[in-house]
Amino acid sequence: MLVDVAVFAPLRMLFSYQWVAELGEPMVGIRVQVPLGSSYRLGVVCAMTVSNDGMPTLKKVHDRLDIVPLYDDAYQAWLKRAGRYYLAPEGQVWEMGLAWAQENKRRFRCIHRDALQAYDADLAAVFKTKAALSWATIIRRIQGDFPCYRLLQAVQHGDVELALPTLKEAKKSSMQEQRPTHLRAVQRKSVANILKARKRFQPFLLFGVTGSGKTEVYLKAAEALVKRGQQVLILVPEIGLTPMWLARLSQRFQSLMTWHSAMSDRERIAVRASLDNLDVLIGTRSALFLPLPRLSMIVVDEEHDSSFKQHDGVAYSARDMSLLLAQEKKIPVVLGSATPSLENWRQVSLGAMTLLEMPERISGHAAIQPEIVDMCGNHSVLSDALIQALRDTQEAKQQSILFLNRRGYAPALQCTACGFVPECDACSLRLTLHRQKGELRCHGCGYVRRVRRVCEVCGEDALLPLGVGTEKIEEILQKHLPDLRFARFDRDVVRTQTQLQAMLQAFADGSLDCLIGTQMLVKGHHFPKVTLVGVVNADLGLNLPDFRAGERWWQQMTQVMGRAGRGADKGRVLIQTCNPDASWLARLGGVDARITLDEEMALRQELSFPPFGRWVRIVFSSPHRDKAEQAAESMASIIRTWEAIQVGGPMACAMEKMAGRFRVEVLIRDASRKILPWKLAPLLDDMRVPSGVRRHLDVDPQDMM
Repeated sequence: MLVDVAVFAPLRMLFSYQWVAELGEPMVGIRVQVPLGSSYRLGVVCAMTVSNDGMPTLKKVHDRLDIVPLYDDAYQAWLKRAGRYYLAPEGQVWEMGLAWAQENKRRFRCIHRDALQAYDADLAAVFKTKAALSWATIIRRIQGDFPCYRLLQAVQHGDVELALPTLKEAKKSSMQEQRPTHLRAVQRKSVANILKARKRFQPFLLFGVTGSGKTEVYLKAAEALVKRGQQVLILVPEIGLTPMWLARLSQRFQSLMTWHSAMSDRERIAVRASLDNLDVLIGTRSALFLPLPRLSMIVVDEEHDSSFKQHDGVAYSARDMSLLLAQEKKIPVVLGSATPSLENWRQVSLGAMTLLEMPERISGHAAIQPEIVDMCGNHSVLSDALIQALRDTQEAKQQSILFLNRRGYAPALQCTACGFVPECDACSLRLTLHRQKGELRCHGCGYVRRVRRVCEVCGEDALLPLGVGTEKIEEILQKHLPDLRFARFDRDVVRTQTQLQAMLQAFADGSLDCLIGTQMLVKGHHFPKVTLVGVVNADLGLNLPDFRAGERWWQQMTQVMGRAGRGADKGRVLIQTCNPDASWLARLGGVDARITLDEEMALRQELSFPPFGRWVRIVFSSPHRDKAEQAAESMASIIRTWEAIQVGGPMACAMEKMAGRFRVEVLIRDASRKILPWKLAPLLDDMRVPSGVRRHLDVDPQDMM
């Protein structure tokens, strides 16, 4: 028997191996350990052949890690479709999909040592006591061949069991909301439409203004499905949103868990062991890969958010892959947003997605009209109007949020004597000043160095901060509003789940009057006592060299404004800008989002930009600029000969250097959306990447930097 294995590596081919009878019957989808070069690698069996041809020259499968596949047929078909679309090697796709199934930290204990001794004395000898041992320890100590498969067999026989970790019970949260006594008519209609589609693939765009009750629609539909014994997956864009979702859902569901990158090994093992019994799984994009056997609905909250796009490895979109998975599982998928992506707005216009609209806030308040504060000629960071608004809000015993999407004290340090600005040696980025720690830090590669007292170029003691970050806002508030109880909410302060929950809890309890935050603060949080939102610098992000910059800015500002006035009291929003006449500012407030979407859609159609055209971005990187340029030109020269395809570049990326590597991009555009990405697959298979050069593929790129 021969098996074709997709090895966990960026290799664009399958490898054939001899199957060993001692490993039982092979199955498509199981993980195996195989020799590759001078080492052993994990992989997945993708095909089997009953043939003896060539067997003596083939290497043998070394071990087996699964009794049965971790993915059913629908999940396997889904991963293969995703791999073809994103032009990714099959082994790399499987490695991405099965990253949750890490074995080394799982612990096992022997419960019937005499029985185990009878058929595997070497394995029994490993369990000298009743103490649980990790998978890695067992595999290292066991004598003989096929240690992984023998351990799995012992578990299957019932002589060894998985030792589940004991997790601390979560503390009660005061962030729990009052459940509405009844749904509004528009909510009931949306829930009914979703439930009608429960046994077929049906994509929905739940388009509702901020505070319109979209979450209640998700939860009512989920409750109805869970009562039928089904499971629901809810994807959120930020780890910071999981405490709020847990607080909401813990009142309604018995079996509820989260999944995200900040979890401990113990928590991950517990979730894996509970997949069959879960009612609802909440998580960031990687939660999509956990197999739920009775999955009946997928919810993607804030579907427009760019955080759903993976940038390293396989550059997939969790939002788009949720649609593919729903197709394979024949279930509904609900994409929610107050500012839908143009990709899904186009799907609605084509009739490929059902639109569910919720145009009014539950609070009944009219749409907030932002107060534009012209900062031209104003050298202060916070205007008098904003400081007074913060003071008034505190006196009214209400809460406020200050939004500035820039961490640190200042985005740069500059010598006023010679003009020198410290930059990262490995990246095309200025070093950000973090004054509280006395550091200059690169937000690209993570490089850190101490702040020097004098300029390293001219030796003058003339270094001054350039620009403003969230640390600087703290300093200003301490000076102008010493009685204001505030905290900073960004990744420099909130590093762990414990810190995140503690800060959100303090704000919910009323222990804080104001939060100063970056984008992680304004994505979907529900703070009923917040009546004031101040945007410190609305000009950030609007003029980036990315055709989506305006769309992203509008989405972000709409989300920021949506944090105010979600409770009984009306909200107020002050936006500071040096461009008060900017066209995008006029699209905020009471302007129908449909108008904004349609205007931007018309512009994209005229230019054949996404979502009307399909783009593939290929980035070549190398420590040597010329090598990256040569590799990029080799590929671009071939693609230029294709009909109906436009090629941009090779050209330096907007962020030309990252982590010591020069980056050169080729942008391939297909106005028909019928040729790309599929025509690229054979070319990628045939073209070797030169030594020292990396090639990164991004189908439907969301980041043009």
